[in-house]
Amino acid sequence: MSGPSPHADLTPAQRLDIAALTAAYPGAIAGLEVADGLVTLVTVSGKRFLYDDGRVKTAQEALDDPDLEDMLAQAYPPGPVSEDPAPGFHPGRRRVTGFFLEVYGHDPGEVSAACRPVRFLDRTVMFNARNGAADALSRVSARLADLVARDPGLKEILYPVVGTFCWRTIAGTQRLSMHALAIAVDVNPGRNPYWRHHRRPSDKLSRRRRFPKEVIEAFEAEGFIWGGKWAEYDLMHFEYRPELLTKSRLLQEDRSERPREQKPGHFSMPNIGKDVSVKCIKK
Repeated sequence: MSGPSPHADLTPAQRLDIAALTAAYPGAIAGLEVADGLVTLVTVSGKRFLYDDGRVKTAQEALDDPDLEDMLAQAYPPGPVSEDPAPGFHPGRRRVTGFFLEVYGHDPGEVSAACRPVRFLDRTVMFNARNGAADALSRVSARLADLVARDPGLKEILYPVVGTFCWRTIAGTQRLSMHALAIAVDVNPGRNPYWRHHRRPSDKLSRRRRFPKEVIEAFEAEGFIWGGKWAEYDLMHFEYRPELLTKSRLLQEDRSERPREQKPGHFSMPNIGKDVSVKCIKK
């Protein structure tokens, strides 16, 4: 395409989010359409997802019906936990369900066909092979096996492994669980509580802090987020969300490379993958 860069119509925030999505799902995303100030993500099947639907939403509406901007608005914080998250801070819980159905499978049969067995700690689990999810879980397993070999006490944290592929909604909601798409795994639910079922919520910070940081790092290194970093904590839950880890990495790289005189919040515009086309439509 000749003439001005097609990226010129994207704001820095839009470009950062689109860069994270296209890096995380390169085989699923065909490109973008930019027209009249609206940015639309286009999948290889032709499905379109509006980046910003223009609605002002309550916190609950952003959970129940987010757009891509909402989904990526809260930056996931890699690394150890030092304090309880602020109320409503839950990076990763806002999910554009239609997008994930598009890239992982629209129904139980399609998801099942996309799964392959992965040996993970004490058992073999079925995990979605699309977008590198199963390969990522296999790499996590290798990292954890090494940790457990050096510290057998970690078995008390991690075993048993449950809840990989199970087509269901999230408890107390109508939203589809990421376990339904076989991109999430739960470790030792009896020890690592979910906020709805936790009988002693007053000790949630100490439980967050006690969860081994090397286990969290092993998952995060391969594109998984931890539910222990949500205000509505889910300490057993790890979910494959490479776009969130990619965005966190891009933000960190920008902070480390930003000139001293540049103001916080003004980040550079990362490159969108060369294999993803950007189509600008002027009207």
